[in-house]
Amino acid sequence: MKSENKICQNCKKDFIIELDDFSFYEKIKVPLPTFCPECRRQRRLSYRNDFVFYNRVCDLCKRNIISLYSPSNPQIIYCNKCWWSDNWDSKSYAKDFDFTRPFFEQFKEFREKVPALALTNDNGVGSINSEYVQDVAYSKDCYMVMVAWKMENCMYFSYGSGVKDAVDSMGVFSRNGGGIYEAIQSQECFGSKYIQNSNQLIDCSFCYDCRGCSNCFMCVGLRNKKFFFKNEEKTKKEYEEILSSYKLDCWSGVEKAREEFEEFKLTKPHKFANLVNCLNCLGENLTNSKNSKDVFNVHKAEDVKYSENGDTEKDSYDLSVGGELEKCYEGLTPDNSTFALFTNYVWKSLDMTYSDFCMSCQNCFGCVGLKHARYSIFNKEYEKEEYMKLKERIIEHMKKTGEYGEFFQIKDSPFGYNETMAMISFPLTKEEALGHGYKWQDNVQQTKGKTTLFKIPDSIKEVNDSITDEILECQICKRNYKIIDNELKFYKKWSIPIPRYCFYCRLEKRFKLRGPSKLWHRKCMKKGCNNTFETSYAPELPEIIYCERCYQKEIY
Repeated sequence: MKSENKICQNCKKDFIIELDDFSFYEKIKVPLPTFCPECRRQRRLSYRNDFVFYNRVCDLCKRNIISLYSPSNPQIIYCNKCWWSDNWDSKSYAKDFDFTRPFFEQFKEFREKVPALALTNDNGVGSINSEYVQDVAYSKDCYMVMVAWKMENCMYFSYGSGVKDAVDSMGVFSRNGGGIYEAIQSQECFGSKYIQNSNQLIDCSFCYDCRGCSNCFMCVGLRNKKFFFKNEEKTKKEYEEILSSYKLDCWSGVEKAREEFEEFKLTKPHKFANLVNCLNCLGENLTNSKNSKDVFNVHKAEDVKYSENGDTEKDSYDLSVGGELEKCYEGLTPDNSTFALFTNYVWKSLDMTYSDFCMSCQNCFGCVGLKHARYSIFNKEYEKEEYMKLKERIIEHMKKTGEYGEFFQIKDSPFGYNETMAMISFPLTKEEALGHGYKWQDNVQQTKGKTTLFKIPDSIKEVNDSITDEILECQICKRNYKIIDNELKFYKKWSIPIPRYCFYCRLEKRFKLRGPSKLWHRKCMKKGCNNTFETSYAPELPEIIYCERCYQKEIY
């Protein structure tokens, strides 16, 4: 068998199904994909709303809540306490499958009738005091954390696992550490801030691709160093004097250092990809992985392809977030699951197909909102033999309608395109989205014009506790935001100035620094080297990009 060239039925561009792909699709018994990897990813991401929140009322207990779903969304929305409770029964919504109609049409109608989680988390079940988080599990004392698990005392954090005491960070997977601020793809660090692609740092600031270092400031590509400034060794006294002169407890000092550091970074070569302890891997921001291709921002991937933002994934393709899973395909967050195909938020489950928000289930097809269920189709339970026969009939029906093997259609997403993660990676104008038949949300919730404090003290040392009673204004988008008690305690403990930007603008900056989930074929920029590679650095970017061999000669 040879690789096969295909034309994407969505964008009409060529894509390749490689030799190894055939065995995977055969193993999970699905047809070959008809969409290219990029279009498959866009389709999945159109079902992920991780960061756009609204005030609305729980449709069961009538409590005021925060939700992913706007008040204009007609779907029934329950707060987490109600959704996880026994006060309702998702099986009461069971229905028979209609073989005269397409599956996706029926599933959309069915999904809209079953109550949905306001925010996807297990607060009160597996997590403690972590109500205002999205796609989070097994965590404690977290606030505004998105797409993470096993976290403790974290705020404004996204994409990670096992982290304690971190704020405004992204892509951190640690089993110890703490006191982390503005860290991107950095592991096992303590008391460090404004760092990226770095591991095992102690008391470091503004460092890029540094490992095993302590007391380093404004450095790039260091290994096991102490008291370094701009990659030059200093005495302890010299280092402390330099660090003190920048006044990093002040907003003005941090911004001065940030601008200076970004300029310094451009003078040093960057490795083509951030691959740490990886074997036979292709992608960006991978750690402890092997035999994985086109994978981004994943910790512990093995035999994985076309995946992003995961933790411990094995033998799986086409995932947008997921952890501790195996043999999964075309899904969003099939955590702790095996053989989850075409699913959306299916946790701790086995043999699940075309299902949404099902927890601790086995052998379900086309189900929504089930907990501890087995052998169910459209939430109706069957005897095992009857279930197997009906499932095969439905699959054959879907093959005839051209649906089986495809993920849910973008036009059927419960969210407006501009509310979803697809908007970040595949931006569209309102006219373009509507032209494709996608939804659009005109009333994305923002609070403006209620500012009570316009001038924030420059130094955190000058800030008193009353700031938690004030309403601040983002210097970029003018959106209002607040400082909560635990956040202020963190800033004071680690001498970090009050941020001048709202959470959304800070998040946007981190996404830009982390880079896209996309690769370009490029040549090493070291003079005389002809090595080529796949990198997430686009050709037009100003960074100096080296191959592995040339880069290793440059690090300190």
